[in-house]
Amino acid sequence: MRLIVPRGLNYIMYLLGCFMIGSGLALEYKLPPGSKGGHGLEMLGWNRHDWGDLHLYIGLVLGGLVVVHMVLHWSWLKNALKAIKGSLGWLALGLGFAVLAFLLLLPVAG
Repeated sequence: MRLIVPRGLNYIMYLLGCFMIGSGLALEYKLPPGSKGGHGLEMLGWNRHDWGDLHLYIGLVLGGLVVVHMVLHWSWLKNALKAIKGSLGWLALGLGFAVLAFLLLLPVAG
């Protein structure tokens, strides 16, 4: 039972990651923004905005599952970070969170 949850979580995150890549590529190349002539285009009956919304929501779910994955593997992560020379691992982890916070706190102009 201990391996079923993490393994299932890994498979779900893999599938969601594949969806994110596929939908991102579809949004960019098959359903281009209106300035590139994308008005009225649809895939499976969904337009660019529908796919964009789904892409966002799947991305949020994937982000949440990554956090759950990190919590489930926190002891392994701590040991891996300790094995990295000096505090470089903790610096990298902190830098990732700093980039996330920076992007979320950027002001919006318009």
